Amino acid sequence: MIIRGGLLITAAGPVPADLQVAGTVIAAVTPPGAAAPSPGEEVFSAAGRWILPGGVDVHTHFGMPLRPGVASLGWRESSEAALLGGTTTIIDFANPEPGESLAQAVDRWLAMAGGACLCDFGLHCTVSDTAPERLAEIPALVARGIPTFKGFLAYKGRLMLTESQMGLLMTGVKAAGGMLLVHAEDGEMNAAAEQVLLATGRTTPNWHPTAHPPESEQQAVARCLALALEHGCPLTVVHLSLEDSLAALEAARQRRRDGGPDLPLIGEVCLHHLLADDGLYRSGHESALSALCSPPLRPPRHGRGLVQGLAAGRIDTLSTDHCEFPLAVKAAAAAGGFPRVPNGCGGVGERITLSYSELVRKGHLGPDRWIEAVAAKPAEIMGLSGRKGRLQPGYDADIVCFDPRAEGLWQPLGSSDRAGNLYKDLPVTGQVTDVWLRGRRVVDRGRLCGDQPGGEFLPRLLS
Repeated sequence: MIIRGGLLITAAGPVPADLQVAGTVIAAVTPPGAAAPSPGEEVFSAAGRWILPGGVDVHTHFGMPLRPGVASLGWRESSEAALLGGTTTIIDFANPEPGESLAQAVDRWLAMAGGACLCDFGLHCTVSDTAPERLAEIPALVARGIPTFKGFLAYKGRLMLTESQMGLLMTGVKAAGGMLLVHAEDGEMNAAAEQVLLATGRTTPNWHPTAHPPESEQQAVARCLALALEHGCPLTVVHLSLEDSLAALEAARQRRRDGGPDLPLIGEVCLHHLLADDGLYRSGHESALSALCSPPLRPPRHGRGLVQGLAAGRIDTLSTDHCEFPLAVKAAAAAGGFPRVPNGCGGVGERITLSYSELVRKGHLGPDRWIEAVAAKPAEIMGLSGRKGRLQPGYDADIVCFDPRAEGLWQPLGSSDRAGNLYKDLPVTGQVTDVWLRGRRVVDRGRLCGDQPGGEFLPRLLS
């Protein structure tokens, strides 16, 4: 197949060129019109459109069991939204149950994804138990192609690790050649704030951000960065939501440059912390429910500061933390108070189009930095170099045809059960029209193709 007449958007800048695809990979990038098709070879006209590498979202929670009878929208529904939105690769989180081994959790996640996930996927593994037998499993998971692990300073009584436990985890991850991802909020501080709210009858969803004060994130981000430098462990601080958190990351990078250990210190921001703000918590019950996530949405100045950090490359990747629950599920849980409401927002289907419309088209990000943040850099950081995130020969033919001029109102993609309330009816410019996964068409003129190749598990190796 030849994709002809489009403008390739690469991390090095826009390039007028054609793509030649052979089987599952990109065979060549040629000057416009230079490649002659073989007899019977398909030629796809992309005239007037942009050609992007398939998006890589390295922070999702598809079909995540939360408690009996409650799980985020499943692998099928979520991966449909991903493909329709131009994301062809995700990395999800295997979360062990109490007493379950890390390997058992990974096997359970692979079983859930198998046959249901339509996009390619990798896995991180959450570690909330630092007993010696759990830490001893880490090297075997790295050998299986799961080199990234997650620890929490948040969620007291469930997932939270103490500083000493986090230090043990960092030591184990470093020794195995892995990287640690940290949810940095102070679980003790959040729990104390929540207790005060509940004791005084402030239980409706609009109080959720009060139980997650900015100081909680500020202090936890500083602590996890200090621990990473102390233990020499590669670190990604996920879903930064505050300008202050970005400042702490920059300060830690400076300490590294001034003689600290040479290790990656990665910052991630999520779509909702850039494009939505805490005004939703004051906009009615339904809006507050749709925006209930942790860390919560913040005042608008933080979003503006994080956009500037993303544009400058001080924040490395744009992810989603996609963990979507139907609004009816959140509403039913809210009867028991906001702590009972499942946390999470959608975003895997929205990320590429809305970041183009709100950030690129409005001049905050250049097209090259945009593609670096949503595809090239996440793939490189998370161990998918040489396969995903770039339009180069030898890479998987994960290709997105994007119309930068299409206009309309945003509507949620995929399953009708999706909440999608953060951005519903937002005026949008730009649309994903066609998508290929490993050379197979999976989206045709904005609709899922009936014959889906299905996603593959991607073993990863950190460089």
